Amino acid sequence: MNLGFHSHVPAVKKGNQLFTLGSQGVFIDSLAPYWEKIICFLHSPNLEEVIQCNYLIRSNNIELEIIGPHLSVPMRIIRAKEYTSSLFNRRGDIDALLIRGPSPLLPAMANRIPKIPKILLLIASYKNGIDGLAQPIWRKQLIRMWCHWNEAQQLKIAKDNLTFVNSAVLFNQLNPEVPKLIETRTTTIYKKDIYIRGDTCSNTPYRILFSGRIASEKGLDDIIKALEMVLKQGINCILDIVGSPDKAEYWEKLMKKVRLLGITDRVNYHGFKPVGNELFTHYRKADVFIIASRASEGFPRTIWEAFSQCTPVIATNVGSIPFYLEHERDALLASPNDPEKLAGYLMRIFSDPILRKRLIHHGLKLARNNTLESRAKEMMSHILERLKNNDGNIGSEI
Repeated sequence: MNLGFHSHVPAVKKGNQLFTLGSQGVFIDSLAPYWEKIICFLHSPNLEEVIQCNYLIRSNNIELEIIGPHLSVPMRIIRAKEYTSSLFNRRGDIDALLIRGPSPLLPAMANRIPKIPKILLLIASYKNGIDGLAQPIWRKQLIRMWCHWNEAQQLKIAKDNLTFVNSAVLFNQLNPEVPKLIETRTTTIYKKDIYIRGDTCSNTPYRILFSGRIASEKGLDDIIKALEMVLKQGINCILDIVGSPDKAEYWEKLMKKVRLLGITDRVNYHGFKPVGNELFTHYRKADVFIIASRASEGFPRTIWEAFSQCTPVIATNVGSIPFYLEHERDALLASPNDPEKLAGYLMRIFSDPILRKRLIHHGLKLARNNTLESRAKEMMSHILERLKNNDGNIGSEI
């Protein structure tokens, strides 16, 4: 059997090698053993995205079809027929189409090949981030109208097809209307990536790590304020930031705040690191991982990465985080926009070895139950069951 795959995340071909963003690449690689071929219908990256397409697809049965450049959302919608033409032309080569959403082209992709089974993997909602956009009110209203249309079309497709969600919030929203709805948890960790240690905070300076997309909704302003509060208590610590800024203006504003607080020598920026050992090394050096998301989200993959490297976690109780994690057992959970609480939690982790070891133990247990191998097998069991219901001769036992 052959699988088609589409998401809005781009990819690039260099010679005979395929490169994409790490979180997408490991997901595709994890599914590869279950299919004769996976044909990826993806955009070519824009200049800013080229550096992030640095994960080498390792599986030999992955093929890339470039559907067009990763242009603005309006341009992709206008050119939807052109962008879906390669999928239509190769419809005879695939037995099912997996679409990772949300995606501006999700409705167009699904509707272009109506007779082929579709599988949706939904990880977020476009509507959640509209209020935080730095746009005039009239433009926000247009964006809101389009988001509602896109999600209405997405829901229509989901009702007739197998749908996975990696968010408890999305699951609760869709469950009454989508018959074949499965809650899953996406990750970037293979079994071999798990790193064992019994404790952290054995030496100073204590290292605080933030890893991920650098954007205002991730609460880095609050993390930096919390760092200043902890430093004022006489605690020797450093904040390491790993990731890529969404907008240069936000990063400049953030660094200006660091300078005004007089803590420039306490903040280290390491840039974007690809998924794999280079990234995991930063978790292994860290004494605590912190993410202070302000907006609702699925479940940050960075938390799974921290758990897998035995790094205790401080997070905010937004989106699916409080559904999947128990406060004081798995992680310390604060309300968003509360740097004082974050600072207090940092002080607790630095000073309480019993708490640290408990968080490390339970986080590691969660990571071991959420590897790429286990999630790919789980997903494939549902997909094969669905395909067998469509055609009794399709599929085999896992």
